[in-house]
Amino acid sequence: MESKILQSTASLPTPFLIMEEEIVKRNIRRIKDYADHYGFAVRPHTKTHKSLRLARMQLDSGAIGLAVAKVAEAEVMAKLDPLDLTVAYPAVGITRAERLAKLSLIQKIHVAVDSEYHLNELSNEAVKHGTTIGIHVMFDAGLHRCGTADPGQIVRLAQCAEKHAGLRFDGVQMYLGHLYGDAARDPQHFKQINRLWTPVYEALCTAGLAPETISSGSTPSLFDTHRVRYVNEIRVGTAVLNDYFVLKFNHCTLNDCAARVVATVVSDAAAGRVIIDAGSKALSAKQLLRHENFEMGYIVEYPDARLFRLHEEHGWVDVSRCGHPPRTGDRLSIIPVNVSLCVNLYDHFYLITRNGRLQKERVDARGCLC
Repeated sequence: MESKILQSTASLPTPFLIMEEEIVKRNIRRIKDYADHYGFAVRPHTKTHKSLRLARMQLDSGAIGLAVAKVAEAEVMAKLDPLDLTVAYPAVGITRAERLAKLSLIQKIHVAVDSEYHLNELSNEAVKHGTTIGIHVMFDAGLHRCGTADPGQIVRLAQCAEKHAGLRFDGVQMYLGHLYGDAARDPQHFKQINRLWTPVYEALCTAGLAPETISSGSTPSLFDTHRVRYVNEIRVGTAVLNDYFVLKFNHCTLNDCAARVVATVVSDAAAGRVIIDAGSKALSAKQLLRHENFEMGYIVEYPDARLFRLHEEHGWVDVSRCGHPPRTGDRLSIIPVNVSLCVNLYDHFYLITRNGRLQKERVDARGCLC
């Protein structure tokens, strides 16, 4: 398949981003099969692909709605149809609250919240526009980013959501981003989450606030979500495409990675090293540690090569371990370390269909920062 991708795109100037439709659809099916087996609703998180085309594919597969990171992404995704949208981020600020209130007049909106300050902003704008905004209180499962694990504090926020005019307590959101690699496969880590989470759930039920939705996200632990009690929805981001981070920690296989950046070798002047035309503007500057060395992407055709340094327009590749290293003019396909960051660098990507046709697609929600 690698040669097929490179051959079918030989006329396209590099660098460019390409996705394989067959792999995307296979990933969607795998996620849906897992969700159906355990009774989860699927809510794709579009911060990964930022594409109306891919979001439509996910909705057509049975997803109940979409999750987004920012209000601007919600406004873009709302172009599809009347949707059930979750802003899985504390969208603090009066301007954001006003935009969410207006959007909730035509879409069902839920917003992740972990403060009364935020609830007050959303309530004021909802009342002003004569609408209702759903609230997902954020539970801290262990990442210590947003939310809290304190049962009393979560109950108070849920009660505030119910009491505030224009708001409705819809449920709880958690993110398991601290689990990856062996930690994401260790049942003890899920037991620790349950030790924190179960008292919160019981406190909500005792207060008469049994959450309708309990939503969990994070790709590395996605297929072990059933280990967390009471969860009934999975937010799915990176897993629809996968990337080098997910691959490196053995949460997917090479055949599950749907997105590649295609680059050209522009210099082989130095022994044991080549330079490619994909730098940080094409791959992002995200890096990870592999075999005690930093890497900034995985080169599919040369698994023994190491992409170790990026400037804006250049990439340094150590090819000293390659039996037949690439030469100037050769093309390479690279799995980015973080596909979400990578996609956001492009106005368009190419989708290669099952029959080998190339379709140029917009990155519709590129650059949505607010």
